[in-house]
Amino acid sequence: MKHIFVINPKAGRVDRTPEISAKLHSYDGKIDYEIYVTKSLGDAQGYVREYLKSHNPKEIYRFYACGGDGTLYDVVNGAYGFANAEVACLALGSGNDFVKNFHDLEAFQNIDREIAGKGKRIDLLKVDDKYCINITNYGFDGEVTFAQLKYKRRPFMNGPRAYKAAALHCFLFKMNQPLKVTADDQVLFDGKGLLVAIANGFCYGGGYHCAPEAKIDDGLIDVCLIKKVGKLKAAGFMKLFRKGEHITSSKTKNYVIYKRAKHVIVESNKPVAYAIDGEVFRKERIEVQMLPSALSFVVPAK
Repeated sequence: MKHIFVINPKAGRVDRTPEISAKLHSYDGKIDYEIYVTKSLGDAQGYVREYLKSHNPKEIYRFYACGGDGTLYDVVNGAYGFANAEVACLALGSGNDFVKNFHDLEAFQNIDREIAGKGKRIDLLKVDDKYCINITNYGFDGEVTFAQLKYKRRPFMNGPRAYKAAALHCFLFKMNQPLKVTADDQVLFDGKGLLVAIANGFCYGGGYHCAPEAKIDDGLIDVCLIKKVGKLKAAGFMKLFRKGEHITSSKTKNYVIYKRAKHVIVESNKPVAYAIDGEVFRKERIEVQMLPSALSFVVPAK
């Protein structure tokens, strides 16, 4: 097996490349490894895909996404479709939402445990021509993600703080819009709504539990749709949404549709903001398909 560390030097607040390089020197002669430092947004995706195309298809290559959820998104989209690829995550971002599915963030920040880890088959979501490892959010949350990227550039604005500031901005200026959601060929909702979270994992935005029942290996998409909510109601809603209590609380459950499916279509009458693992786009329509056991993801050793 070859170990390739794909480092995003802009992840978090400090470039961790020197620290990772120094640590890996202790593995000289023990494992076959190399380091690649990304040069621009999306660079990791192209690097991983070209690496796999040009190397021995019979050898196993483990790619470590050293960064945040955006770096992981790029590495996953580069590695998907190659049977000899594994993906690991050295969580260096401000949110690190996907690895929270394993309830042991510290393990994903420990290089020794990562190297000793084993691959586990997990699901992916195919979103049009892209691949999602955690959550695709459409509507209000897409707008929040757009705004979050701007707030994260400001001093002292980490993932959770930036998300809260972005949510407040969108609460004031961007709310409900026409949404049609179809799940497994049945219309689930057609009207004005706040957002749709299409989930493989259970949380995003620095810890908001939008799909608290989601599992990354059950072969099902968790769909959480929030109907039209007024500003006064939305203020209290976000507290329950963060904790994942929005699907059970008597205060909010009448505004929530929660369903599992294998195929989901979300449409609007205009281009709407949406995010795939934090990477932001705008479209009138997206189609999401479950890809069960699609990726070998490395779980750190105990």
